[in-house]
Amino acid sequence: MAPVATQTTTSTQPKIPSLRLRGDAATTRSKKYVPPTFATKEDERKYQKERLAASFRIFSKLGYDEGVAGHITVRDAVNPNAFWVNPYGVAFDLMTVSDLLLIDHDGNILEGGKSGDGQIYNAAGFAIHGAVHKRRPDIHAAAHSHTTFGRAFSVLGRNVDIVSHDAAAFADTVRLYDNFGGIVLDDEEGIRICEALGPNGKGVILRNHGILTAAQSVDAAVAFFVRLEQLCESQLLSDATGSPANISQEDIASVFASHGGEEEAFFQAQQLFEWIDHETGGDYKV
Repeated sequence: MAPVATQTTTSTQPKIPSLRLRGDAATTRSKKYVPPTFATKEDERKYQKERLAASFRIFSKLGYDEGVAGHITVRDAVNPNAFWVNPYGVAFDLMTVSDLLLIDHDGNILEGGKSGDGQIYNAAGFAIHGAVHKRRPDIHAAAHSHTTFGRAFSVLGRNVDIVSHDAAAFADTVRLYDNFGGIVLDDEEGIRICEALGPNGKGVILRNHGILTAAQSVDAAVAFFVRLEQLCESQLLSDATGSPANISQEDIASVFASHGGEEEAFFQAQQLFEWIDHETGGDYKV
């Protein structure tokens, strides 16, 4: 009997590629940002001051400046018992390296500032940031400003809900400071805000005041601030439209593990600093 011919068919379904947005063990990011290293502490100080001045320009471009309110600080590389801060009354969109003031933990201005500016700093800024830098040697930068959504959310006297991917990237590192004492002008209020931040805090909702973020670099502090301001905005929108659905603790932990660290915040911040360099031509470095 003659053999029966068999017919083989080939699937015409296209092969679905494996999507690897973050790569694998053998693949690096398409654009890798690495924190710089420095030959001397003076070189590191110069870089820190440039990043700090750029941070004010970023805040201005994003609409985070509010009159004379707001301050961003970075611990000095040469003298870790002092920090750089913006002078009182200088517009964020005009801030330059030569405007910045170096202040010690007792409130003394050690150097910096342009002739004619009077070397005056925001007393509330010193009360808050001075407490953070003095009591938390692991924190090297902090940011606070009276932003629209952070301020609007802060009057509710509650913390953000961890009900979205962006919220899960903070997990429980956003804390609530549930005490409004008016303008922060004394050390005790600054100390209480520092205590509210806690050992692992990245951000604080200051009731009836606004938001504050802290990190090991000014880059990360800026990125955390931008993310927290956006989170306050989305929280207000979701509260106005319905009841947000919860996400599991396992999912929160997974997102936080991938996107909640300082390394990720530093990476995200580089786009902001590249953008402000392009917008300003780097004129803040003088």
